[in-house]
Amino acid sequence: MNLITGLLDRLLFTAGLLVFLQIPQFVDHYTQRYAGYHQAVADSVAEYQLSADAHYDGDLGLMIHDFNSDDKAAMRDMGGKMERDRDRLQRMTAGLTVLRGSSLIDKLVFLGEDLDRDIARATLEDFTPGLPLSSDALICGLIGGITVSGLLNILLWIGRQLGTRRPPRLRTTTPPPPPASN
Repeated sequence: MNLITGLLDRLLFTAGLLVFLQIPQFVDHYTQRYAGYHQAVADSVAEYQLSADAHYDGDLGLMIHDFNSDDKAAMRDMGGKMERDRDRLQRMTAGLTVLRGSSLIDKLVFLGEDLDRDIARATLEDFTPGLPLSSDALICGLIGGITVSGLLNILLWIGRQLGTRRPPRLRTTTPPPPPASN
């Protein structure tokens, strides 16, 4: 049994190591895709700004307000799209700053809080696992291997504790002493 347990421990450590090695690489691929989406939104907002420069003295907010206030539904829809794009550009610019210039921990915190599910799904669909050798990847891999191995060992320890537990002793009641004779 110890041979099987040891082998299972090593296999799970290796699996955890290999899976967690992929995290920094996935974050890099996500960042590249995120930057592409950011650029597309920035290009759209730049086009809106050119129109605002030509017709609203550069006041994009006023142009969006006019679109949103128009009687025609198509114009209001366009105003809503411009407003969403402008807001998204601000959020994505801040996100790109984190993804491009922060530590892996900060990037993971950002992704935990502000993950764009569509971008993540597309990144995952195109993701090809590799064997990255960056320090971040090696640290993540070791953390993953140790975590998975540790969880296995905790479960095995609990199993051993439950397996070696003795049933509780039954209390035997002793009859009360006979009454004292006078």
